[in-house]
Amino acid sequence: MLTLYSAVRCPYCVRVRLVLAEKGIEHEVVEIDLADRDPILRTLNPRNRVPVLVDGDLVLPESAVINEYLEERFGEPRMMPEDAAGRALVRRLIVVFEDLSDAYYDFRRSPEALPALREQLRHLDGRLADGYLAGSQQTLAEPGYWPWVARMQATMGVDLSPYSNVQAWKARLDARPAYAAELALM
Repeated sequence: MLTLYSAVRCPYCVRVRLVLAEKGIEHEVVEIDLADRDPILRTLNPRNRVPVLVDGDLVLPESAVINEYLEERFGEPRMMPEDAAGRALVRRLIVVFEDLSDAYYDFRRSPEALPALREQLRHLDGRLADGYLAGSQQTLAEPGYWPWVARMQATMGVDLSPYSNVQAWKARLDARPAYAAELALM
């Protein structure tokens, strides 16, 4: 059985929990207190960060890596496009996600960073013109971005109404059981 070392409040862990839930993968969760990290975490991940997935002898840190592994090991339902170009686009979206996360964390530290966050939301809104981040279907990019967008709205009071595509995308995802369960934890 898979074991996920996770922290309920960590958005990177949410990414992995969403993929596990969307794919219906049986697993156990070991909750890590981020204020008092169990020494096992450093043994599993020298960076002392969650999430970490353990599958037998395989130990994988980093949410993007874990999610790609889950996609390859548990193919259905597919969360990556069939074509190489589509898969490359999803991977690129996960890498450039840092632009949004940088703006998010800057805003958490200082309200003066709101214009940069709004610019990233405008960019995201344009990216969602086809309904999802990489086209017309959910991919690994959705759980890659959603935890931060959900937190912007739920815990930071960011108004998403100027971004109609972001609002529609978030509403579609929020209606899915896996995403609704995560919303309940915020």
